[in-house]
Amino acid sequence: MSLNCSLWPENSLSVKRFAFAKFSEVGGQCILLFSLILLMFLASLTGNALIALAICTNPALHTPMYFFLANLSLLEIGYTCSVVPKMLQSLVSEARGISREGCATQMFFFTLFYGSGSVTYLRPKASHSPGVDKLLALFYTVVTSMLNPIIYSLRNKEVKVALRRTLGKRKVLTMER
Repeated sequence: MSLNCSLWPENSLSVKRFAFAKFSEVGGQCILLFSLILLMFLASLTGNALIALAICTNPALHTPMYFFLANLSLLEIGYTCSVVPKMLQSLVSEARGISREGCATQMFFFTLFYGSGSVTYLRPKASHSPGVDKLLALFYTVVTSMLNPIIYSLRNKEVKVALRRTLGKRKVLTMER
């Protein structure tokens, strides 16, 4: 990001990369956190993909409400795939940065950071803690996307039935071959 002031051109700032703060200085904790985030990431991808697949393959669910839920699931997949792999990479490698283009891409396509940004900036200064900020970002990025399929879809009877039918059809197709 280049910032130039027309009155003082010599006072310009050019940022090429943004550095991520470490979650922990202890290597074992980073590996444990990597494993936990990877499992949550895979659960999020699996849950959201199954919801979208069940809705798309079952004509009974071709209503506006389920169309919205399928789109929400696909957005969650895109959101987590744009953010979490970089987070996982930064946990296990020394390359703890992101280019300004990569950061802008993440922020441009996923207007979803308002919740965590609001909490971060509207919280009183006395209660500010970098550790809490890191956990808030982790929770908002990984845990929320993992729980959304359960909250929005898997509690619905029609979606459960459609999911059973979809998974049942897949098993029948693979056994016949």
